[in-house]
Amino acid sequence: MFEIEDFVNFLKHEKKYSKHTCTSYLADLSQAFEYFTLTIDEFSRLTELDYSLLRNFIAYLSNQDLNPRTINRKISALRRFYSYFLSQSAIEKHPLRHHKALKQPKKVSVPFSEEEIEKLFNLISRSDTPKTFEFVRDQLIIELLYTLGIRRSELIALRDQDVDLTAAIVKVYGKGGKERLLPLLRSTVGLLSHYFDLRSSAFKSTLFSSLLVTDKGQQLYPKFVYRKINDYLKGVSVKQKKSPHMIRHTFATHLLNRGADLNTVKELLGHSSLAATQVYTHSSIEELKMVYKSSHPRGSRSSS
Repeated sequence: MFEIEDFVNFLKHEKKYSKHTCTSYLADLSQAFEYFTLTIDEFSRLTELDYSLLRNFIAYLSNQDLNPRTINRKISALRRFYSYFLSQSAIEKHPLRHHKALKQPKKVSVPFSEEEIEKLFNLISRSDTPKTFEFVRDQLIIELLYTLGIRRSELIALRDQDVDLTAAIVKVYGKGGKERLLPLLRSTVGLLSHYFDLRSSAFKSTLFSSLLVTDKGQQLYPKFVYRKINDYLKGVSVKQKKSPHMIRHTFATHLLNRGADLNTVKELLGHSSLAATQVYTHSSIEELKMVYKSSHPRGSRSSS
């Protein structure tokens, strides 16, 4: 197990991977280690294995009724493990170099419709709801996610100095520390200004480590944002997925549906390549198919 610990420490300290990611690698590699401990006499090191033995492990995983995505993730952990030890000259060749990932069924996530988003904004702007700090903060979470299309992690990382109300722009730090400037809508500028006033009144401190804070004035955390989004969306949609990422997905889809250029959407989302952005066109195509089937004279006869 010392090899696994060595590798996970490399991910943690050198690659600066998150605790969650390191835990996932540790779990997947530990499962492989336990399998070979049970199936090979006097087994002690994963680096001693060749592809024929690793293929037995892959077959074992397949027989556990795991989906291809999960199996590929576990094999990816092993692949990364061997790449590390190859770079350290601890092994002479990579046993999984030529292994091909299992084919995965394509998933098409259905975004929220414009009508559902309209209902969501009506819900968070009801005149009969007291405009407390907490309520306006929740409004701002939803508005920033949908009008900017930013990731949950990017939302949490926003600081006061990243916002320029006069210029109506916000600086967002994406993956790999890449920054991008995004335009703020007039409604968002007004909401931010109101939020700053309420936050100052709600807390004695004038210094905050982040733009958006919890009810106790601390930085938001992932589960907090997810719970808020999920709770509000329950009131306007019956779709299964009600996550911050689905808001981002919806942002991109709505822009594309209304004629936005794919390259522009790519820049707004902070993607490094068009390939990452093109996944958002699938839902637009699915919507077109639905309209075609329900509206075209021969649509009901079409199988495409």
